[in-house]
Amino acid sequence: MKTYCSMLINELQPNNLSNMNLYPHTVERLCHQHKTLKCYIDDLPPEAIYNRLSSDKFSIHETISYLTRYHHIFLNRLVRMMDEVNPYFEVYKPDDDSEFHFTCAKSTGSLLHELYRLRSDIILRIENLPSENFARVGTHSVLGRMNISQWLEFFLLHESNQLFRIFKLAGGFWSAELGQQNNVIYLPRLSNYIDELAV
Repeated sequence: MKTYCSMLINELQPNNLSNMNLYPHTVERLCHQHKTLKCYIDDLPPEAIYNRLSSDKFSIHETISYLTRYHHIFLNRLVRMMDEVNPYFEVYKPDDDSEFHFTCAKSTGSLLHELYRLRSDIILRIENLPSENFARVGTHSVLGRMNISQWLEFFLLHESNQLFRIFKLAGGFWSAELGQQNNVIYLPRLSNYIDELAV
């Protein structure tokens, strides 16, 4: 039985692109990019996931929490763009989001389940979006006005940057000496150090 993603990718032939305003490679990334996360952390011990390698940077668990919470933020933005005329969105900063701290308190396993479920919700929302609604816009405080397709590209680029962070943190754990890994997850960090535009 074909998955929704494989059917959607097959439907997005060049003659249909103008209707959906999504390229096949964008759909492919939307359907599969997040799944690489599990490959990066599968062989890591808990201390590699929950401990910080640097006191002012997120741990792997905190980064996964951030990615999970950001799925909620993105879904909310999609809903507002459907309901409002050109809504305005500030840069998302977890320091300003009380829900982020509740998300961090969950286990990594439960966060992965939540992230997968939220990704399915986003995919279904995109699937059910009438083609004319892809032209609807929302304005980002830094990136300016973007239509739905551009917001989706931003979401995927932002996610890939966070996945690269996790990839580097996993490698950093194995290369660091055990004696240097004594930081804990809830050490104070620099205010506003990470936001959706952080490099």
